[in-house]
Amino acid sequence: MSWAEAELGSAQLGDQRLTKRLVTRVDTLSAAPTTSIPAACRGWAETKAAYRLLDNDSMDWRDLLEPH
Repeated sequence: MSWAEAELGSAQLGDQRLTKRLVTRVDTLSAAPTTSIPAACRGWAETKAAYRLLDNDSMDWRDLLEPH
């Protein structure tokens, strides 16, 4: 289990797939914390997925902090 899964895996985002995407993106972005999102991601598909996750209206920043 990665640290992101341990930290955010219990986030209640309304859909378990969304939580899984969050954990995956946090793992990717945390590997290169000082770079831009496109530079941290491994290609256009992953970059687009990161931006789509951040732009998701059903996800609120408070939902992300709740598991802490």
